[in-house]
Amino acid sequence: MNKGFVYLLLAIDEKGDEKYKIGVTKRSIAKRISELQTGNAYKIQLLKFYKSENYLKVERFLHRKYMIKTEAENEWRTLTDEQVISFIKDCEEADNNINFLLKNNPFYK
Repeated sequence: MNKGFVYLLLAIDEKGDEKYKIGVTKRSIAKRISELQTGNAYKIQLLKFYKSENYLKVERFLHRKYMIKTEAENEWRTLTDEQVISFIKDCEEADNNINFLLKNNPFYK
């Protein structure tokens, strides 16, 4: 199985408001940021990333945990400091739970 990345990006608008994007890619994160930067007036920065075979499931877990509803036109959201700080720990927790379910639950895919 191929690994991919779950990433946490930051963009700060002209008012100083921080907006975050949690996403996934199997390619270079730098290339993904370059794609996202096109059409975005604010500098996008990589804050954190996590590599996993379960990257898609980990991302879905984080979206639910952080109660992020994605909209096609705008996937940037406000997160609390605690959510930003715990990003890697939350990825690891999700990945461990997913691996446990994949190994022990024949109905979980």
